[in-house]
Amino acid sequence: MRTWNGYRSSLCVLVAVVLNGSIWLGQTHGQHPTNGPASTDSYSQFITLLQQGHDDTNREAETTDTNQQTRSGRALESIQESDSEVRIDLPIEPLTLADVIASVYRSYPEIVAARQQASLAGGDLMSAYGAYDTKVGAYSLSEALGFYENYRSGLSAARQTWWGGYVSAGYRIGRGSFQPWYKERETNKGGEMKIAVTQPLLQGRAIDAQRVAVFQRSLDRQAAEPIVQQAILESSGEAASLYWQWVASGAILEAQKELLALAEKRNEQFKAGVEAGKFAEIDLILNEQLIAERRAKQLEVERKFRAASFKLGVFLRSDSGQPLVPGDDWLPSFFPKMDPPPPLDLDNELAAALARRPEPQILQFELRKVRYDQRLACNELMPRIDLVAEASQDVGESLKSPDDKGDFQLVLGLQSEVPIQRRKARGKIQATAAKSAQINEKIRLVQNKISAELQTAHNDLLIYAQVVEQTELALRAALETLKRYRFAFSMGKIDLIYLNLLETKTNETEIKLVEAQRDWFAALSAMQLALGLDPLDQAVNISLLPPSNLPGPGHLPETPTDSPADLQEDWKLHSRQP
Repeated sequence: MRTWNGYRSSLCVLVAVVLNGSIWLGQTHGQHPTNGPASTDSYSQFITLLQQGHDDTNREAETTDTNQQTRSGRALESIQESDSEVRIDLPIEPLTLADVIASVYRSYPEIVAARQQASLAGGDLMSAYGAYDTKVGAYSLSEALGFYENYRSGLSAARQTWWGGYVSAGYRIGRGSFQPWYKERETNKGGEMKIAVTQPLLQGRAIDAQRVAVFQRSLDRQAAEPIVQQAILESSGEAASLYWQWVASGAILEAQKELLALAEKRNEQFKAGVEAGKFAEIDLILNEQLIAERRAKQLEVERKFRAASFKLGVFLRSDSGQPLVPGDDWLPSFFPKMDPPPPLDLDNELAAALARRPEPQILQFELRKVRYDQRLACNELMPRIDLVAEASQDVGESLKSPDDKGDFQLVLGLQSEVPIQRRKARGKIQATAAKSAQINEKIRLVQNKISAELQTAHNDLLIYAQVVEQTELALRAALETLKRYRFAFSMGKIDLIYLNLLETKTNETEIKLVEAQRDWFAALSAMQLALGLDPLDQAVNISLLPPSNLPGPGHLPETPTDSPADLQEDWKLHSRQP
C-alpha cells in the first residue's frame, strides 16, 4: 500500500508534464488567442500574478521548511517490508487542489473515456476512406452438362475515384460452345483484357456521398480535442468545488470540536464546584445538556465532512485508478491567501474565453458537417450525366472463323438520369438549412451563457471578498465580546444560558467566515473555467499561494488581555444602560 506522499510524487510528474504544455489541448494546438501584449490586469494572468507577488514569501517559507527537514533528516517513521514491497511512511503533507486536479487529468473515467474519442473518430475516418478501396474480384464458372458445354474464368480490379468516377480493369477467358445469345462470353485462345471508366459530369462530380462522409469523419477527428477539453473543464470544475467543500467541512468540524471542548472543560470545573458547594447542581445539569447538544451537532457536521470526503474520493484516485478517500490528516490548516481580482474587461475577456472554450468549437464543427450535407443536397438537384468509356482487346488465336474477336474495341457514350420532382434533394436542402439555423442559435446561446458565467463569477468574487472582510470583523468583535462576558460569568453577573448563546453565536460567525472563504475560492474556480483556462495550471498556481492570515478554527487570534479592574469598570458601565 502506498502512502499519500508516494502517491503525490507520481502526481508531480504529471504536473510537470502539463506545465510544459503537453496535455492541455488549447495550449498545445495554439487555440489561445494572441491579441497583442498581455495585459497585467487580464484574468488569465490573475492567479499567476498573485503567485509571483508572493514569490519572496514562498522562497523564505521553502527555505525554512528545507532547513527544518534537513535538521530532522526527514526521518522515516516506519519501514515495513513484505514479500516484494517496502512501505515508507513519510510525514503527511496537506492535500492541495493541484493534487486533486492532477488526479482528475490522469485517472478520472469521464476524461479517460473522452480521450478515446480521437481513436473512435480515427476509426470512423478510416472506414469512410474504405469507399475508395481497390476491390479485386475473380470467378470461374463451368457448364459441364447440356447441349452447350463451356467454361469461363475472370479476374478484375476496380475502385472508385476521388472525383466520383469508377475505374475497372480485368482479364477473362471463355472456352467451349456458347449459346448464340451469349456469344460475348467467348474469347480468343489468349483471353480478353478490358478497361472501363465512368466519370460524372454534373451530379456527383464536385461532391458525392463518399467524399462527404470522409470530410465529416475528418471533422469528427478534429472535434475530438475540444471534446476532451470540455470533459476536463467540467470534471475539474466539479472536483474543485468538492475540494473546497471538503476543506470547509473539515474546518467547520474543527470549530465544532473547539466549541464542544469548551463545554467539556467547563463541566470539570462545575463538578469540582458542586462537590465543594460553590455551584448549584442545576448548573452542572445544564452544562451537561449543552455538552450533549454540541456533541450531537458535531456528529451532524462530521457526517457532512465524511460525505464530502467520499465525494472527493471519486475524483482523487490511486495509481490503479480506484477512488481514494482523503484522510483527516490530509486537511490543510489554512485556506490560501485571498487577493482582490482586477476589474473585468468584459469584451476582451469574452473574446478570449470564446477562443478558448470548447463548446463553441464543437458547435462550429457540427455546423460545418451540416454544410457538407447541404452542399451534397444542392449537387443532387443537378441531372446525373456520366461519361462512359470502355476498351477491350482479345489476344491469341481465334477459335472460330470468321475472327470477330481479334480487333481492338472501344465504346464511348453518355448515361443520363434525373428525377422529375427532385423531392429528395429539395427536402434535404430544407432540412439542412433548418439544422444550420438551429446550430447558429445554439452558438449564440453558448456565447450568451459564457458571458453570463464571466459576469456572475466576477460579481461573486467581488461580493464574497466583501463578505469575508465583514465576517472577519464580526468574528474579531465576537471574540472580544465573548471575552468580556466570560469575565462577567466568572463574577456571577450572567448565567450559563446567556454565555452559551454568546459562545454559539461566536461559533456561527467563525463558521460563516469559513464558508465565505470557500465560496470565494469556488467562485475563483468558476471564473477560471468560464475563461477556459487550463485547470491544472491554475490549480498549481493556487496551491503555491501563501496561507491566509484570517482567523479560523485552530488558529483563533488571542484578544488583548485587559486588567480585571478595567473589565469590572466596563461591566458597571454596561449594567447602567437602560
